[in-house]
Amino acid sequence: MKKITLILTLGVIVSLVACNLPGGQPTVSPDAVYTQAAQTVNAELTKVAAEVSPTPVPPTNTFTPVPTNTAVSTATNTPIPCNLAGFISDVTIPDNTAIGSGQAFTKTWRLRNIGTCTWTPAYTVSFINGDSMGLPAGYSQSLTSVPVPPGGTVDITVNLTAPVSNGTYTGNWSMREPGGQLFGTNFIVKIKVFTSVTVTLTPVVGESGTIRADAGPWPDYTAGESNSDITKTCQAFLSFDISGIPSNAAIQQVKINFSAYTTEGNPFGLGILNAYITSYGSSLEPADFVAGFPGGNIADWGSTSALNNIEASPELKNALQARLGSGRLQLRIQFAASNGDATKDRLTLTSPSLVVTYTKP
Repeated sequence: MKKITLILTLGVIVSLVACNLPGGQPTVSPDAVYTQAAQTVNAELTKVAAEVSPTPVPPTNTFTPVPTNTAVSTATNTPIPCNLAGFISDVTIPDNTAIGSGQAFTKTWRLRNIGTCTWTPAYTVSFINGDSMGLPAGYSQSLTSVPVPPGGTVDITVNLTAPVSNGTYTGNWSMREPGGQLFGTNFIVKIKVFTSVTVTLTPVVGESGTIRADAGPWPDYTAGESNSDITKTCQAFLSFDISGIPSNAAIQQVKINFSAYTTEGNPFGLGILNAYITSYGSSLEPADFVAGFPGGNIADWGSTSALNNIEASPELKNALQARLGSGRLQLRIQFAASNGDATKDRLTLTSPSLVVTYTKP
């Protein structure tokens, strides 16, 4: 239809041109007619072209590339070795413990079997290098607590001796399987050695003595039934001057020496003789008497034979360490009560003392 319109338009233009040929009365020049005709044709052609040119339609389907599969890595199972040991803790002598020069001590580690094989007596603990602390080079000892199955724990103990010179010492140890191969993580013993000092402490006169609930003090150190009234019991109080021990000292050992004494009747017929930590100051009086037979003792003796043994007291060691800098360590010594047998049953300490060993930085 648009093409027909264009043809008719061209025909009209030609007719107009023909009407203005010679023989008529032209109103415009031929050049103007041709120019006008050309412009008209161009305009019509442009209009037709615009109308017949299709408008581009954007594509409706866009191609999207499909992602390729990415390979997923899988975990590789690493087999657990037959022999493998893991350190858990230091049971005794933590690292940097102060030990007196030349002092014997016991070191204990706790290990876990994290391998797949059971530890038997053929497994050993071996000194590897460093400071052997009294043991020969290449020292080994068999496990004593066996078998140790996979996942089980074991405490390993070695007896050592501190060097005599001051300083820090470290020994490296390891587990060894029956074939002689070392395995697991090394475990260590690390100590600080200081020069040790031993002192003997005796009761302070005027601060020590004997009392009962209604009388005293008396200048001796008696526990048991009273002289004047056997139905009443006495208690001995001992005050020790610890001001000479440096407040930053490390107490290594405290031995109680009650081996010098006298007895009347059967003192241990009154029960066990007990020692307690107490604190009554510099003035002893009947109000310091403690009725009954309380718990919390730091030492006890069940016979005269036990008194004859001068033994170390870990509880008294800890108590003395806690009181360094306070000036005094005081003890109360007592039996339970009178036994009512009309016999004077008592024990008198004649020269009690404490033997204290400590190290100082």
